[in-house]
Amino acid sequence: MKKMLLICIAVLGLAACSKKKPFESVKSGMTTAKVAELVGEPEHKMPMFIAEWWVYPTDNKMIIMVNDTVSKVVIDLKSVQDSMQSVTGDLKSLENQLKTQLDSLN
Repeated sequence: MKKMLLICIAVLGLAACSKKKPFESVKSGMTTAKVAELVGEPEHKMPMFIAEWWVYPTDNKMIIMVNDTVSKVVIDLKSVQDSMQSVTGDLKSLENQLKTQLDSLN
């Protein structure tokens, strides 16, 4: 009985490992088709000017595509989101300062 339980745990462990997507194998210059083959379609595709962001929030990853090829692989999506929130706050603060200065000139 214990032997069967250990075998089941080992099989489940191997199955869990096999579900990990191989983001480390995604490299700059790869085509969108190759990326989709390696790690699957993203949960979200976000067009951004000349690029498209492929977002994998479950895996905490993002791939930036330009002209249907990989430009950059972001390995820590959470840190990018935090940075963007910080920049947004800074821009709002700058906007308020500019409005104040413009109001004082009028």
